[in-house]
Amino acid sequence: MTSATTVTTTKTETVLGVQASGELPVEAFNAHAESIDEPWERDVQATTEQFLALGTHETGNRSFQSSSSGDSARASLLIDGLGDDSVRARSYELTFARRADGTWRISSATWAQRCQEGRGHRDFSPEPCL
Repeated sequence: MTSATTVTTTKTETVLGVQASGELPVEAFNAHAESIDEPWERDVQATTEQFLALGTHETGNRSFQSSSSGDSARASLLIDGLGDDSVRARSYELTFARRADGTWRISSATWAQRCQEGRGHRDFSPEPCL
């Protein structure tokens, strides 16, 4: 019996190179954002979407939540029901700091995934699924 593995590469999966920690690099994105002036930079959800650059590559049920207090904010994006035979859901957590011009700078970003039943861990973790 021969088995085949299909690998789908998206912008996000390319960025996810540090699977052991779950941390996403934010420096290059922040440098880019500081060099431009776009309306999305003043909105936490839009900034999250720009940073993750998911587009339609990760389809599933999306749930976005955010909260802010003064010059700081937090955002969570959960994508459940992914069309992947190994990964059921991905979770992204971001923290933000407001710049003097009112735009948001990403302070930190992490990701984790939950495996399909029988394909690995059932809790959210950056560990790979089977």
